[in-house]
Amino acid sequence: MATTALRRAGVFVRESDLWPRLTRIRKIIFDKTGTLTLETPVLVNPDALATLAPAARAALAALVDDNPHPVAQCLLQALRASSQFVTYYVTNTRDTALGEETSGYGVSLVNADGRWSLGRPGWRGDPATCNLLGYKPEETHDTEFACDGVVLARFRFADAVRADAAAEIAALQSRGLEAFILSGDRRAKVAQMTQALGLPAANGLAEATPEGKAAWIGLTDNRDTLMLGDGANDSLAFDAAFARGTPVIHRGVLEGKADFYYLGRGLSGIRRLFEVNDARRRTQIWLLVFSVTYNLVAVGLAVAGRMSPLLAAILMPVSSLLTLAIVAGGMRRWLAR
Repeated sequence: MATTALRRAGVFVRESDLWPRLTRIRKIIFDKTGTLTLETPVLVNPDALATLAPAARAALAALVDDNPHPVAQCLLQALRASSQFVTYYVTNTRDTALGEETSGYGVSLVNADGRWSLGRPGWRGDPATCNLLGYKPEETHDTEFACDGVVLARFRFADAVRADAAAEIAALQSRGLEAFILSGDRRAKVAQMTQALGLPAANGLAEATPEGKAAWIGLTDNRDTLMLGDGANDSLAFDAAFARGTPVIHRGVLEGKADFYYLGRGLSGIRRLFEVNDARRRTQIWLLVFSVTYNLVAVGLAVAGRMSPLLAAILMPVSSLLTLAIVAGGMRRWLAR
């Protein structure tokens, strides 16, 4: 009944042993991009794409095509809207490219024009030479696109925080839970979001590698951490956390490791998970109290010689009906929602 109530709220429990583990959770650790924010950020400087030569735009399209990372999806949308040559060049680039992903850093591919890379600033693949120059440096940027180590474009993105993030985190804190942001993004952006969500500055950890995320959780976890993430760079952190959940089910990375996943554009499913578990535990306690009371009465009557076949025939079905009534009463509020 608890699982059914959560499904109606868009939360799907995959592992039945999550329920007892939820009672131990004291720290909730959020990845930032795609978890606290909406899945696709906004490209702040789309003009950076216009400076790229057709072959560079084609290589960029090949890097982001079928790439589930929010930044890649944002760039793919921008390319489709701005370039009429992308489809042709993607096809030709795919035929000659050897691509790979370095989790937490970026993606790269090699073709006849050189080694192309898209990732965090400073990560540019093997340096060499490239004839496709012509970019305008930005004062601050989130992602670099390079060929043979030469940066061709610097992209800046704006995150749209989930509308209910601040209210839901405040509600979780009121339950005695401590919230953290553990992100690979720049310090300034993480600090801004930490402040906006009303969290202590020390609870926002930025520029963390996948290995760094896992190491931090390993040091912090006392079998009381819940990790919420959405991408391959959260996989190691998932392994280190006591419990884990994800807002995505279509990227083929975390959903197989997650104890639960939740749908929708908000975070209310997280709070609902704890609230339904509270109701489930209260119902279990009432069932236990009733069971002990019933058995004491029944055994007492039997020992005293007062138990007759007729009384036994009445007590047994009545106890079953009362058990069902306790369950229905305890969970009715959540099933009605």
